[in-house]
Amino acid sequence: MKLKFAVLCLASLFAGCSSLHPAVSRQQEELKSEVEAVFNDLVDAAKAVDIERYFSFFNVETFTALTADGSAIGTFDEFRERVCPQLESVERYNSLKFDPVTISVLDSSHAVLVNEYSAEVVLKSGVVVAASGAGTQVWSKRGGTWRLVHVSDAIKR
Repeated sequence: MKLKFAVLCLASLFAGCSSLHPAVSRQQEELKSEVEAVFNDLVDAAKAVDIERYFSFFNVETFTALTADGSAIGTFDEFRERVCPQLESVERYNSLKFDPVTISVLDSSHAVLVNEYSAEVVLKSGVVVAASGAGTQVWSKRGGTWRLVHVSDAIKR
């Protein structure tokens, strides 16, 4: 009899725990969807070669980066100064694809997005450049808005 009671108690406990899991899972899926949407907006800004809109997705106060060449960047201004000339040399994207994209929600205001990418750009000089690699983005949500607080990238050779 005691064994049946113990099994019944454990079953009730697990049933209670499993009823909490879908709510957590739903919240995580909603947060992943939010981050995915803002990431897609960032990609759209890049494809449109809209530099100001592209930079609007960054948290200018706390941003850091690690570049493919191994340089650590400690401020948004330093990042912008380094990246702007590259972005300004782009005439258009022939293609820009991200696959796979994986989003890990850390809590209700932090997420990590990891991706692989391939791109083909036409520079203002007319030169066509192809590149592929991978990146990590750390997103933070403040005041209802997701912003990039860190990026790092690697180039495939």
